[in-house]
Amino acid sequence: MTTSALIRRSRDLIASVRWRAEFAVAMGRALLKRPVLGKVEFVAITGTAGKTTTKDLCAGILACTGPVTKTEYSCNEAAKVAETVTSVRPGDRYAVVEIHGGEPRAMDWPLRLIRPRIAVVTLIQREHARSAFGLEEIATEKFRLIEALGKDGVAVLNSDDPLLWERGQRWGGKVIWVGRGEGATLRLLECQSRWPQPLAMKLAYSGEQYTVITKLHGEHLALPALCALAVALAAGLTLHEAGANLQEVEPSEGRMQVVRGGDGVTFLRDDWKAPLWSLDAPMTFMQDATAPRKVMVIGTLSDYSRSASKLYPRVAERALEIADQVIFVGANAYRATKRATREQRQRLHGFGELREAAVFLRENLRRGDLVLLKGSSRMDHLVRLILDRENPIACWESRCGKTQFCTSCPRLYDFERASNVDPAMVRKTGDPPPVVAVGEECIVLVGLGNPGEEYRLTRHNAGHLVLDTLVHEHGMTWEHASSGQFAEGLLLGVRLLLVKPGASINHSGEAIRHMLGSEELRRAVVIHDDMDIELGKVKVGRGGGDGGHLGVRSIITVCQTQDFSRVKLGVRPQGDDRKSLQLVHDNFSDKELQQLTAAFSSSLPKLLSQVRGEALETLA
Repeated sequence: MTTSALIRRSRDLIASVRWRAEFAVAMGRALLKRPVLGKVEFVAITGTAGKTTTKDLCAGILACTGPVTKTEYSCNEAAKVAETVTSVRPGDRYAVVEIHGGEPRAMDWPLRLIRPRIAVVTLIQREHARSAFGLEEIATEKFRLIEALGKDGVAVLNSDDPLLWERGQRWGGKVIWVGRGEGATLRLLECQSRWPQPLAMKLAYSGEQYTVITKLHGEHLALPALCALAVALAAGLTLHEAGANLQEVEPSEGRMQVVRGGDGVTFLRDDWKAPLWSLDAPMTFMQDATAPRKVMVIGTLSDYSRSASKLYPRVAERALEIADQVIFVGANAYRATKRATREQRQRLHGFGELREAAVFLRENLRRGDLVLLKGSSRMDHLVRLILDRENPIACWESRCGKTQFCTSCPRLYDFERASNVDPAMVRKTGDPPPVVAVGEECIVLVGLGNPGEEYRLTRHNAGHLVLDTLVHEHGMTWEHASSGQFAEGLLLGVRLLLVKPGASINHSGEAIRHMLGSEELRRAVVIHDDMDIELGKVKVGRGGGDGGHLGVRSIITVCQTQDFSRVKLGVRPQGDDRKSLQLVHDNFSDKELQQLTAAFSSSLPKLLSQVRGEALETLA
């Protein structure tokens, strides 16, 4: 095993040990705290969707009975349940706890910490398209929360969900059923939510009818509202009292949350997560909305089984039927726009980087617009499109991995720490002027890799390494630019411009666009590693997708084109069956490095001849 592999394995082991230690500490604290909370009544909420909204509505309604502690944000994993239990005060009247429960044995630890008096299951859906944990298994795991109720416990269940109906009928305890069907205890007779009017519900309960007006938007939020009202009934409130309190509760952050800007633009944030099945409700809401102009911003979708290349164009087609302007953001933005007609391209736009979308929206939104933000907080952080309009932000990190909303992140306005703020790289109108001038008969070779001495000899740096060899062997000199390095020279009668982007390999697109401009990419050759090709082999092609290479994906999404030549350098040792992620940062041996550069050098004459012919044909 190589030194770098040992280091990575050690880091993974340390991270695992640290996580286990933190988990043990959180559980220990909660178990010590639990005995002193005997008078606090726990309300526990699970379900595939609607958990956070139900939790926040419950806490808002129950606040009239006394102090309430609730789960922060959507922190519903076992360790976060422990933290919530630890934060409960002995003087609290209620503790409202959100629990995940979507995986095998997910309820084990939470049920050691709490025994709820009121338990809610909102609905059952498959949470991950490729998960082997089926609907029946999900329903069984989540229903363990109901089975944990004591003799005086009350379950709140969705009567319109067949899996919950079946289990609830067999359970035999006290249930308040909510739903539209006749079997519901608290029945939804009518509901309407047409912008700008909020969600209004007509309910039937104990032979009487009630009308409840909320501050929510979207008919799909009627289910969390019904569940919260049922919890209030289980807690001893009348429906009239519960409805009056519900009218004062604001929507949960990032769940159809209305944000009105000072410039007259209204944003509708539905940006916590974006599984494919969750698109229908906000799209229907936008279709029924009344507004001078409707705009939809769609980020990273998840939990779908079909290919992204087929999915995103279909989503774009539907969005164009509803909205006046549609903007896709993220790694798959180019997929959404690639099939668009000339007429559609007037209304359909794709941006690989969020800050580019921010510039576009800043220039194109106008007073009266209703803008839906639909994306993933972990992947997209779309709320920055709103925050930057009021006060320019520092952090435009594409995938920081944080699950929290940016509104509570200390890096948002920390310009000293922000490593990716370069005003010159933000597109105001069109591409910025290129940093490096490309002559008409010049061929550009772009080598991908990671800057930094610690990455210099890794397999992922194959693109950098072969260009370094060319520069050394042919007496060229690397010169520094703001976004990378470049060198010029003459080889085999062809004038070459060699470029090494200064950004990390997964964000190569921004640096390349800044150095060359998107148009010059058509005449460039992108050279990169390929973990599936045996070391010593080279493949040359033009166009196509990214093949799973995040550096190539970044170029395609930022420059909005697939039409450029690629040289794939094989880097996998013969007979090595390790996974690609284990090879990425593995160092080349001296012999392997010679194989790599020799293979590239032998293919270079033919490559230059082919590319030069293509370039001249393009110029003609």
